[in-house]
Amino acid sequence: MQLSRAELQNDLARLRSSRSAPDRAVGDNFEFEERVCDTRRDAFEADGPATNQLLTLLADHFRLRVQGALRSHIPVTFTSINEDAIYRPDIEANQKVVRLECIDDALRKIGRNYTDIEEATRPGRRDNGLITQLLDQWQLYPGARPAFIAFKSEVAADLGAADWLLRLRNRLGLGHYDPAPGQRQRFALMEYLVKDVIAEWRPLETRGAQRPFAFPTVLESQGSPHFFPSPHELASGFTVDFGGPGQASIREMLHIRITYLPDHLMKVGELVGPLDPFQLGAIRDGHLEQLRRDSGRADFGSPMSTEVDE
Repeated sequence: MQLSRAELQNDLARLRSSRSAPDRAVGDNFEFEERVCDTRRDAFEADGPATNQLLTLLADHFRLRVQGALRSHIPVTFTSINEDAIYRPDIEANQKVVRLECIDDALRKIGRNYTDIEEATRPGRRDNGLITQLLDQWQLYPGARPAFIAFKSEVAADLGAADWLLRLRNRLGLGHYDPAPGQRQRFALMEYLVKDVIAEWRPLETRGAQRPFAFPTVLESQGSPHFFPSPHELASGFTVDFGGPGQASIREMLHIRITYLPDHLMKVGELVGPLDPFQLGAIRDGHLEQLRRDSGRADFGSPMSTEVDE
């Protein structure tokens, strides 16, 4: 992504030369991004004409243009201004997709505990009333934040394992889910069909939502060091797998926000901290090498410095 404002270029250079691994990672993500067209870059930079801090501008852009304040908002992610990152090919309508939702906040708001929802989701004893109460909380969240998803077929083996939640967290690169020692974080596995997404997109098409799916870019990453942009030669984005090399890459995409139904919630689980640490620089370097092999682009990006982090 070629920034045009000199003060933002200077801040990008600061990030990439930082002793902080997360800062360097976010700087590299801006540098390596190839799916943000000039039109969207110009709109992004214009959102904060007085801002010379890249991460501040990124946060404002996500809040205003990507997520928005209202449920009826159309994220810029799916509009013509994001032309190079909109996913145009049709996806088979009956293909299943999955994502994880942290449910701690939703449980707190409906006054229920994890044991309640665990019991409500047991096979043969499902309580769709309670499940609906939980899922209704997502309708109350502000804006229309795009959803990161993976295809179920690519994580099927992980979902069938006893430690499915930890494996899915690692394989999908969800490093922001990192409970402190003794802390518990609870999650719901959501599963639905591509046609469910298409059905919610159709009414939005006349309001400017070009397509229901898009490639994730650094402008949707919320400054996450666990995100990594993919070269434009590849037909998808790919998650940064904390499990390291040796496993098939997992495709990741964005879609418009949908309304969850009880049948979408497959099961729940919890992570208990601390989780095993990972070396951000080494994992990102390994991911970069995989992207280079897959794309045939030996010149894509540059390895992240593995110097001691602050």
